[in-house]
Amino acid sequence: MTTTTEDRRTATVDAPGPLDGLPRTARFESEPALRFLDQALLEYRRCLESRDADGVPHHLPRASGLLFGQVDDTGITIADVEFVPNVRDSDEGVIAEFETTIAPRFGEVYRNPGRGFWSDEIGVLRAIQRQAANGRELLGSIHSHPNWHRIGPPHERFQRLSENPTQMDAYLFGQSCWPVNVIWYVHTDDAGLAHRVAGWRPGPAGCERLDIRIPAEICAEHRVALPSE
Repeated sequence: MTTTTEDRRTATVDAPGPLDGLPRTARFESEPALRFLDQALLEYRRCLESRDADGVPHHLPRASGLLFGQVDDTGITIADVEFVPNVRDSDEGVIAEFETTIAPRFGEVYRNPGRGFWSDEIGVLRAIQRQAANGRELLGSIHSHPNWHRIGPPHERFQRLSENPTQMDAYLFGQSCWPVNVIWYVHTDDAGLAHRVAGWRPGPAGCERLDIRIPAEICAEHRVALPSE
């Protein structure tokens, strides 16, 4: 999970080059979409269950994965998702990155080792090797956002997240320059749990929206909305 003072439909990144020539439509096959949905819900429910009498959660929901698939003339197909270990609070180099670069730039909340997600490099390499054997390549990332303004600690409920990238998200998307970055927003409304999903890629003026497609039966059964521009 990533948090800053506001979410933004577009946010400035550090001048990544445009991903010219790549399709702007990414289609999820059913299996990876359901696998991530289940992981995002697991993290969200663990957060709710961890809240104390003052409403402060002791488990921060952090669902994050890598997207694998193929690219052709009709678009990008997401055929699998890999969950690799999170080394945000164990790798000395990553901890230093948060302390010296990320927290000063994006907010003091990032000094909390429970904030953010950083994929283990060896885990990423092994995932790439496994997927290459099936003819799939690493295409990007996916991570969840909760409705933090409702379920977060009372003193942090000014932080409104959604399916749009935060400034921290934009920074990471720009650093990786992957063609697909998906934010899966888990929230509750009067009818219960629901989801909004959007895709992004870095561009010269900020995060550019992608056309994300998820099988209609999944959207209907699990109340997954795909916002239009």
